[in-house]
Amino acid sequence: MAPDDALVANELVQVLVGQPFTQLRVRVGDAQLLFAGELLVSLEAPARVGDAGVAGVITYGLDGLSLLVPLLGGDVTEAAVSDRGELAVTIGGTTVRCAGTPDYEAWTFNAPTGELVVCTPGGLAIWGPR
Repeated sequence: MAPDDALVANELVQVLVGQPFTQLRVRVGDAQLLFAGELLVSLEAPARVGDAGVAGVITYGLDGLSLLVPLLGGDVTEAAVSDRGELAVTIGGTTVRCAGTPDYEAWTFNAPTGELVVCTPGGLAIWGPR
């Protein structure tokens, strides 16, 4: 992953800060976190929610949903993408972390202005106007 990719991705996810977590969608293979302003984070890989589980939980399973549902209505206070591609979003004091995986896309972030950030097995991929 190019260092610039992490910088650009980190800059793009900053739009989440201050936005409320308004809706949780569950599909086969991912959990989608929707925020005001038509912002979307999709978690396909296991994620850590708060202090629950060092290895993370499947967010679209019952264990993951039981940790995500209480966050609904909370505002995002921090959002970041590390140079290793880990996404961290803090909602109402609880941080949701999703690291990359070597086997499949771990997470995606969609902005209403057309930007798309995907944590692929090879690193971050970024599409859209900048």
